[in-house]
Amino acid sequence: MNSVINKPGTVGDYSNKNFQNTSFRKQDLSHANFSGSDLRGADFNGANLTGVDFTNVKTGVAPPTSVWIFVAALAISLLSGYIAMLTGRTVQFMLKSGDPLVAASAIIALVLSVLFIVYAYVKGGGTAIRNLILPACILALIIGLVAYFTGLGTGMGMLYLILVNLLFTLMFVVGTIARAVAGTLSNILFIIVALSGGMFGKSVGGGLGTVIMAISCALISKRALSGAKGFESLRRISFAVTRKFGTSFRNCNLAGANFSQSKIHNADFTNADIMQINWGDSKKINCIRDENKLFVH
Repeated sequence: MNSVINKPGTVGDYSNKNFQNTSFRKQDLSHANFSGSDLRGADFNGANLTGVDFTNVKTGVAPPTSVWIFVAALAISLLSGYIAMLTGRTVQFMLKSGDPLVAASAIIALVLSVLFIVYAYVKGGGTAIRNLILPACILALIIGLVAYFTGLGTGMGMLYLILVNLLFTLMFVVGTIARAVAGTLSNILFIIVALSGGMFGKSVGGGLGTVIMAISCALISKRALSGAKGFESLRRISFAVTRKFGTSFRNCNLAGANFSQSKIHNADFTNADIMQINWGDSKKINCIRDENKLFVH
């Protein structure tokens, strides 16, 4: 990261410049002029920014870093599409099985998948896994063992049910992480990542269900990024992207700073004095207000 040294107490003109990935840590920049500058990836941690002119600035993740994050999110999304394809094939195999118990287990797995998607959208993925998938897997394991040891069945139906649940959960976790990461960058990249996983899964042998699962992951990720309750794990991922690669105003004195007409994306305001900021008509997207909260639109 590049570093700019400012003499204490001086008023600097930093307007209309490229300060991507530049460090201004703990500097006295009071009443400086940054209007029109590109501050993506810049680090102002602990700086004195009282009365600074930040009108029409850009914050967020610098383009080179965005490319790497997008590539990583895309790769994870393709992996989730592949797992979704495996899940769909397993269900198809179960439905075509000559064993009626295995076929019945496939129907139960499909019902659980639908319930899981609805539950995850309303309450969050972690809650859905804890309260639905884990109990279902434990119950299936118990029923399968009882059937096997008592001779009432082979237990294969319950074994396949557990397998489908595990594959589906893995696909969901991987897929929503990929889309949550992409969603911290831009809506366009989010859409590309969201569609790519489903299309890839379908192309390697998955059916319509693969696309539906991909869309479900996308909707759940978007809900998490909107600040809804119950999605803390996904928000922690978006927080990590912002803290690591976004613009940092952590621990800054921003009294009297002017952010009007600015695009404030992926900026970290944790422990910053923001009470007297002039936000004007700026737009705040995926910006951290404190350790647990986001600024949204």
